[in-house]
Amino acid sequence: MRKLLAGLLLWGTLSTVWAATALPPVAMRTLSASDPQGLIVKLRAALDAGVYAGNPAGEREALWWMGHAAINASDDAAVTEAVARLKSMGSVGHDTLAESYAGFLNADLRIAHGDGGGVSDALQAAALQLDNPDPAHRALAKFQLCDIYSMAGQHHHSQPLCKQADAAFGGLHDDWDQAQAKNDEGNNAYGMGQYDAAGTFYEQARALYEKAGDRSQALMVGDNLAQVLLKQGKPKQAIALSRASLADERAAGRESDALISQHDIARAMEATGQHRDAMDLVASTVDEARKAHLDGLLPDLLQEQSRMAERNGNLKLALAAARESATVARTHWTSSLRSQQAELAARYAAREKEIRIRELERNNQIKNLKLQAAGADAERNVMQMRRQRTTLVAALAATLGLVVGVVSLLLLLRSQRRHTQELRRQALEDPLTGVDNRRGFFRRAEKLLGKRDAERPPLHALLLFDFDYFKRINDRCGHPFGDIVLNVSLQRLREAVGKRGRLARLGGEEFIVLCPRIGGAAASQLAGDMRAAIAGLEFPNAPDDLEVTISIGMALFDGMRCHDVGSWLRAADDAMYAAKARGRDQVVVAQEVDHLLRQAGAPIGD
Repeated sequence: MRKLLAGLLLWGTLSTVWAATALPPVAMRTLSASDPQGLIVKLRAALDAGVYAGNPAGEREALWWMGHAAINASDDAAVTEAVARLKSMGSVGHDTLAESYAGFLNADLRIAHGDGGGVSDALQAAALQLDNPDPAHRALAKFQLCDIYSMAGQHHHSQPLCKQADAAFGGLHDDWDQAQAKNDEGNNAYGMGQYDAAGTFYEQARALYEKAGDRSQALMVGDNLAQVLLKQGKPKQAIALSRASLADERAAGRESDALISQHDIARAMEATGQHRDAMDLVASTVDEARKAHLDGLLPDLLQEQSRMAERNGNLKLALAAARESATVARTHWTSSLRSQQAELAARYAAREKEIRIRELERNNQIKNLKLQAAGADAERNVMQMRRQRTTLVAALAATLGLVVGVVSLLLLLRSQRRHTQELRRQALEDPLTGVDNRRGFFRRAEKLLGKRDAERPPLHALLLFDFDYFKRINDRCGHPFGDIVLNVSLQRLREAVGKRGRLARLGGEEFIVLCPRIGGAAASQLAGDMRAAIAGLEFPNAPDDLEVTISIGMALFDGMRCHDVGSWLRAADDAMYAAKARGRDQVVVAQEVDHLLRQAGAPIGD
C-alpha cells in the first residue's frame, strides 16, 4: 500500500512538472488542432509557473499557439487572455511582434463571430511586420492578411496575398505554413467558382501537411476537398472525406469545424438520395449551433435547412428556417455594426479633445516664454534706470507699460488654463447626466487598481446597472421624457450612493458605480439601496402604469478572476445580464453567477 501511495505521489509530481514544461513550437502547432483544450491547459500551467521568465520569444510563441488553439476550440475567454498577455508584452517590452500577434488573434476571433471589423484589425497588425527584416515574419504577415480576407469572403483581395505567402514559405522550405497558404488558395478558388483549381490546391495542401506530420490539418483539408468532389458529382467520395474530418474534429473538441463538416456530410447525403437522413442531420447540426451560440455559423446552416425542406415539400419548415436565418443574421450584424460605429465615434471624439488640449498646452508654453522674456526686459530696464538718473521718468513709464503687459499676459494665461480644465472636464464627463463618462470611469478604475494595496480586503466593488425596458419608455413617451427619467433617476442615485462610490455612464442607459474599499456586505447594501431608490420614483405627467426599475450586476475585485479593469467589468456585466435573465429589478453578484456555472460544469473565463 505504501509503495502504491508513493508511486501515485511521484506520478502526480512528475505530471505537474511535465505540464509546466516549455513545449517546442512544432508540438504546440500540432496540438493546437489535434488537442486544443489540452494545449491551452499545458500552456497556462507553463506561463503561470514562470517557465518563460526571461524568455520573451518563447512566451510570445506560446501565447500565439494558445490563441490559435482557443479559436479552434471556440474558447473566447482563452483567446481574450492570450490577446491581453501579448498586448502587455507589446506595450511593456516594446515587442512589435507580440503586438502584431495580438492583432491577428483578435481579427480571427472577430471574423469567426461574423464581425467584419476583424479585417481592419488584421491590416493594422500586418503593418507592424511588413517592413520586418526577417523574411519569415513578413511571410506570416502576408499569410494572415490572406487568411482574414478569405474568411471574410473577399476572395479576390485574398488570392494575390495567398500566392505571395505561398511563394515566400516555399522559399523558406516551411512545409506546414506553405500548406496553410495552399489551403486558402483553394478556398478562394472555390469561392470564385474555379472548382478544378480549388481541388488542385487542396491536394497540394494535404500532401504538404502529411509531409509535415500534421494529420489533423490534412483531414481538415480533406473536408474542403470533399466540397469540390460534390461539385464534380462524386458525393460518396465526398462523404468519406468529410466523415474522416468530422471524427478528428470531434475528438479534438473543435466544435465549429465539426458542425461545418456535419453540414457538408448532409449536403453529400442529399446528393446520394438520402433525403430524410440529410434533413435529420441538418436539423441536429442547427440545434448544436444554437446551443453553442455560434451566431456567425447559424444563418448559413438555417438557409441550408430551408433549402432542403423546400426541396422535400416541407414548406412550413422551409419558411420557419428562412425567417430564423434572417433574424439571426440581422441581429448579429446590426449589433456588430452598432458596436463598431460607437467605438469609432468615441475614439474620434476623444482624439479631437486631446488635440485641442495639446494645442492649448502649447499656447500656454508660448505665453510662459513670453512672460519670461518680459520679466527679463523689466529687469534690464530697472538696471538701466539705476545707471541713468536723467531718464528716470521715461524708464518708469516703460516699466509701467511692461507691468501692464505682464498682468495682461497673466490674465490671458489664467483664462487659457481655465479653458483647458473645462475641456478636460468635458472629456471625462457625460454631458447629459453630469456624471463621469466611459473614459472618466476607466481612468479612475485604472488609477485605483494601480495602487499596491489594490487586492487587500476590504475589496473594491463595481455595481453595473441598466434601466429595464428603457427603449419602451423612449418609444412610448418620447426621447425628451426619457432624458428626464435619466436625470431624475441619476439625481436620486447620487443621493443614495453619496460618498460610498463614484457614478459613471458607460453608454445609453448603462451606468456603473466604482466603490473603493467598500467590501462585499456594504456593496450589497448599496446595491439594494439603489434599486429601492429607483423603484420608488414617481414622474409627473407620466402614464399611470409607468414603472422605472434597474437591474444591477455586482463584482468584487478579487485579483484572480477579476485581475484587471477589463475582467472586472466583464464579471459585473455577466452578473447584470444574469439579473436581466432572472426577471429584472434585482441585484446579482458575479460570484453567484460563477458558482452556478461551476455547478452546471460550464467554463468560467479568466
